[in-house]
Amino acid sequence: MIGAGIFTTTGLFAAELGSSSAIMTVWLIAGVLAMCGTLSIIELANIWPEAGGTYVFIRNIFGRPAGFVAGFSIAFFGIVGSISIMGGAFGFYFNKLLPSISPPLAASLAVCLVTAIHSIGVREGNVINLLGAFFKIGLLLAFITLGFSSESTAVSAPNVLENWLGFRYTTLAASTLESGDGVLFGTSAAALGAALAATSFAYQGNMATSFIGGEILNPEKNLKRSMILGVSIVTLLYLAVNMVFLWAAAPHEMINAKGEGIVEIGFFVAKRLFGESIGVIVNVLIMLVFFSTLGVAIMIGSRVIYSMASRGELPSRMAQLNRRGSPVNALVLQCILSLALIWVTELKDLLESVGTLVTLTTGVAITGVIVLRIRKPNLHRPVKLPLFPLPPIVFLLLTAWMTWGVLSTNPTSVILILGIVALGLIVWFVFARNYSRPVR
Repeated sequence: MIGAGIFTTTGLFAAELGSSSAIMTVWLIAGVLAMCGTLSIIELANIWPEAGGTYVFIRNIFGRPAGFVAGFSIAFFGIVGSISIMGGAFGFYFNKLLPSISPPLAASLAVCLVTAIHSIGVREGNVINLLGAFFKIGLLLAFITLGFSSESTAVSAPNVLENWLGFRYTTLAASTLESGDGVLFGTSAAALGAALAATSFAYQGNMATSFIGGEILNPEKNLKRSMILGVSIVTLLYLAVNMVFLWAAAPHEMINAKGEGIVEIGFFVAKRLFGESIGVIVNVLIMLVFFSTLGVAIMIGSRVIYSMASRGELPSRMAQLNRRGSPVNALVLQCILSLALIWVTELKDLLESVGTLVTLTTGVAITGVIVLRIRKPNLHRPVKLPLFPLPPIVFLLLTAWMTWGVLSTNPTSVILILGIVALGLIVWFVFARNYSRPVR
């Protein structure tokens, strides 16, 4: 989960939300969304511990057409988009060190290098992922500790906890609120929903373990433990990091000279709190975070493509493994598509559209939890969803709010989402349905 999201998202929407309260609330709600989704998916992941995750669950519950569109959307936009976002964020931070190299070029080089490493073999790729996990957690803890050890540089030195609890607000200008919008923390409900879409991207990866379920030892125990523990730890870390951001700058300060949201918010905050020289060091460390997180996304995305190909829904060559167990053809295809998105899309639009599309797809799978309980109440469930049906209902309600927010505020994201779904349907009816293997 930890990667580009935490070090880019807040800077992109902070000024639009306009208050510390709104920012912290959005991050907390995104954590609740991730936990409800995780609790729900655990039940399905233990019924079908196979490579493919959400694609497999939707296919098995709702049939091959629905499964294909979900898998196609996740593999060819959700995860490819995530790789492009992480690579793009890496490029923005890299550009701060070497302005002569454009962000898209730096991003492209990083994506190609990580893909090459994962093409060598499963073990080699997993070593990077494991080391990266420890490094990322260590960096966030150091960032939080050193941040609060420094003197606040935010205008009026806001008390973040006080703001979050709602005792003091800095509201957006009235002109930013559309008439008729509901207002929370001085911010339109639609703007909060759109921010939730972008923020939910930072939690994507909470279900990553389910995508490689077929490669996990003792899945009944380890799937549940890894997913719940992961979301809990990351939510706490994200809230603390955002408090450091707000310790360094008030929301209205998180804009660049062009009046746009700051993509490289981690670097911006580090310079304010620690000075120019330490800020550069932090910038390099954050780049390493992006680099390591790229490895996880690249590994997961290639497994979805592999899983679809193994079921006849993509060309069979995408299911071929090299002698070290890596789906090289799937990795290469994924790399090419990621490079295309890096060069043709804007980071903010990509964040919102990827966050919304992946959450919507997950919502279909989570609806399947309820459907499966009704259709097959006696089905063997190695791990049952606790507090059923509360987590699925909360997830679906938050997803509906988030989707409405994006629809209301960002037409580009809507076009991207509808476009990828339409393309998935075309590919299904033209090619995939003729070769798709029946659900077992």
